[in-house]
Amino acid sequence: MRRARWLFLAAFLGIIGWVSALYIKDKASFEANVAAAPAPLDPRFDAASQTWHASTFNEATGKPKWKLRAKEARELKDPPVTELEGVEMELYNKAGDEYDLVKSAKAQYDGNKKTLYSDGQVDIQMNIPVDGVPHGRNLRVHTSGVVFDTDTGKAHTDRLVSFEFDQGGGTGMGADYDPQSQELHLRTQVSLDWRGKTPDSDPMHFQAGEAFYREKESKVILVPWSKMTRGTLTMDGQMTVVLLEDQEVRSAMIIAGHGVRDDGDRKTEFGADRLDLHFVEGMKVDTLAGDQHGKLVSFGQTMRTTVTAGHLDLNFDTSGKDSVLTKVVARGNTVAEAVPAPKPDGDVSETKILRSDTMTLDMKNEGRDIAGVETAGAGTIDFLPNRAGRPQRWLKGDKFWIVYGDDNRIQSLKSVNVSTRTDKPAEPGKPKPDPAFTHSKDLFATFDPKTSELAHLEQKTDFQYSEGDRHGKAATAVLEQDQNMMTLTGAARIWDSTGSAAADKIIMNQKTGDFSADGHVASTHQPDENGNSSAILSTDEVLQARAQHMTSTDNNQTIRYDGNAVAWQGGNRVEADHLFIDRDEGVMEAHGKVKCQLVDKDKKKDDDGDGAPQPPSPPVFTIVTAPDMVYTEDTRVVEYTGGVTMVRPDMTITAKSIRGFLKDADEDSSLDKAYADGAVKVVSTSPKQRRTRTSTSEHAEYYADEGKVVLTGGQPLLMDTLKGQTHAPTQLTWYSNDDRLLVDGAEATPVKSVIHKKPPKN
Repeated sequence: MRRARWLFLAAFLGIIGWVSALYIKDKASFEANVAAAPAPLDPRFDAASQTWHASTFNEATGKPKWKLRAKEARELKDPPVTELEGVEMELYNKAGDEYDLVKSAKAQYDGNKKTLYSDGQVDIQMNIPVDGVPHGRNLRVHTSGVVFDTDTGKAHTDRLVSFEFDQGGGTGMGADYDPQSQELHLRTQVSLDWRGKTPDSDPMHFQAGEAFYREKESKVILVPWSKMTRGTLTMDGQMTVVLLEDQEVRSAMIIAGHGVRDDGDRKTEFGADRLDLHFVEGMKVDTLAGDQHGKLVSFGQTMRTTVTAGHLDLNFDTSGKDSVLTKVVARGNTVAEAVPAPKPDGDVSETKILRSDTMTLDMKNEGRDIAGVETAGAGTIDFLPNRAGRPQRWLKGDKFWIVYGDDNRIQSLKSVNVSTRTDKPAEPGKPKPDPAFTHSKDLFATFDPKTSELAHLEQKTDFQYSEGDRHGKAATAVLEQDQNMMTLTGAARIWDSTGSAAADKIIMNQKTGDFSADGHVASTHQPDENGNSSAILSTDEVLQARAQHMTSTDNNQTIRYDGNAVAWQGGNRVEADHLFIDRDEGVMEAHGKVKCQLVDKDKKKDDDGDGAPQPPSPPVFTIVTAPDMVYTEDTRVVEYTGGVTMVRPDMTITAKSIRGFLKDADEDSSLDKAYADGAVKVVSTSPKQRRTRTSTSEHAEYYADEGKVVLTGGQPLLMDTLKGQTHAPTQLTWYSNDDRLLVDGAEATPVKSVIHKKPPKN
């Protein structure tokens, strides 16, 4: 049987009405049985009696229904009412083993109006056992100024109503009770209190403008405003509907609800258009649902985290003394925003905003901090800077997992199928940089535990990158934010309008674009149309290179290759241990085991008159080996030092150093001329003539188009396998294309020649 143990005021008022009716009915019998003539009545009364009682019983069980006792009963003439004094009534339950005891010092019954009125105190004690001790479910109600309608059973009072029961009590100013609907209305200044059944549970206190209690439904309705307080938790709202079970609050529905839990060092707020709370034994909240415009705010010392959604579900652990928030599930356009507090020095880290339709927040630190966040599907994260000069980032992924550290600071972030965008701020006097975009299968990021700003970002599987003209791809990319360095590994490749680079690993400065590459490096560089074109640095062909290591600075204008380096344009090729190219200065250097190959272009030939083109001539190569090489584009001069060997068709030149003068890239021939110095040796061979010319000197000049060799210094010497040898004190000139030999001797110093005679014919 469901009852409101604190709302049996109406029972008392109804019984008083029955007492008046019975009194009138039995009046004649009472007078007939009087043993002696009574004393004269007060002229105000029609009748009077003392120690009067009455009762009724259940005919089927013989159990009493009610018993009434009154010390005095008097019928007044004017006004025509009946007064009762010292009234007590026992109202029994159906089993007859419990009753409710109603007491009132005085009551007046108006037969014409059919009302019973008690101006004084009315007390009701509920659930008294017939045998044994009270069982702990007693309810006591106290009020005054009660008016009871004997026809309808309705009762009301304008005065204070108070009640107490085993688990609490309450007060209200003014009350109305309808026994037919079993509804009690407390008109104003409502205050209700419930205590949990366990000693360590916090009491629950409600306040409201007015309240309705529906006994049949065990429901309390608080309007037009309400407030609930329990420990450090306070909740406000408009209408609140409370459901009771076994004298404890089981659930509460709050319209336009807003709650605050303030633990001093942490504060949590939540709210929604409708809040539904469910309580377990001890009145501990185990679930809370917020529907429409749900909001949860967690305040920390350094961070404020706000979650908004169409619907919020909060789950609590009730195993301890109080309810502890363990999980929050947010659904419907969910947004989680983390706003940092300013630091003592005024610096503020970035704001982070996570958006997804559905996300789950796991809580820690007794529900005051976030342990982690997981989205059920696709979402986005904005990283918004709160100070000038910091980049703004945006992430989009199919799913997000976020782990939080102390004070709701993001510790790490993971996502899949991720796209990112980074907008860098413009530097003074410079245009705003192009945004940077990335994409990858997997993303993992860690954050600085002190500032909560991005520290380390790793993207794996099919990583792609673009920033204006700059692009990149790799299996894995790692960004170190404090250094602004990005490392690409696994088939790494970057490219822009100036060229490209591929390697096992590429490390790039995000701000400057400078990079280094390691392992199986392969690069291309577009020709510089403003340069002074030559065979080594042509403005017409792409420069390609390979090495074990490469560095590029100054927007790919300064490049260095190390370890088995080789660079080439068409057939022109430079190999060395180390290569260095400064495109702005037009300088190319090679060091360590240098091998330079230059190829002459095929000269155009006229056809032989039949209209068919002539077949191309075989390529003509100039190959130079040396320890070191330096090429200067302005002068088209390449210097080889450290012991040089230059090889041309049918000619080899060795010297300590050689300077090569190159032609424009449009010319047919790559080499214009070459100057050799130091222990010069020139060897010319003619396979057709079976002839070899070997010349030595300290200085030699070779002119490629003429096949001319000029030897000076160190008494030039020419040795010819067909014509002998020739010494020249100053200069010796000969032509590799024919047999001409010019000897310039010094005055008084004749030229010495040894001529080999041809053997006589047989």
